[in-house]
Amino acid sequence: MAKRLLAVLGLVATLLPAAVGGVEPRIAVIVHPSRRDVLDAPTVARIYLRQRRFWDDGTPVLPLNREAGGALREQFSRRVLGAGSEQLAGYWNSQYFHGVLPPATLSSSQSIRRFGAAEPDAIGYVEAEVVDSSVRVALIVD
Repeated sequence: MAKRLLAVLGLVATLLPAAVGGVEPRIAVIVHPSRRDVLDAPTVARIYLRQRRFWDDGTPVLPLNREAGGALREQFSRRVLGAGSEQLAGYWNSQYFHGVLPPATLSSSQSIRRFGAAEPDAIGYVEAEVVDSSVRVALIVD
């Protein structure tokens, strides 16, 4: 009886995250197709925290963020920046007094993808499944 109960509980624990949407999408960090900079997660974090402001060729980086409170932004913040929105709010409040503003915000993956395809200095992130040939995937965040 105990083995059967453990087996049922194990099955429920395995299926529950998928049933309640617990599977988070893969995130693609995208750049203009002409941009060849090599990016890893720590470098992307430095760009989004505005600690790295220039591409390797010396042009200013234009990071594009998703809307505040959105699921993809929260996932990106936790996975890449290592903090949620509440923790980052304190960071940005302190940066503001040093003249450092947070990344620009766009409301959809489609907007970020279009802007990234048109603007050589932009970097953004979208759900990996919406990437097309108009942008280059610089990093996949699982």
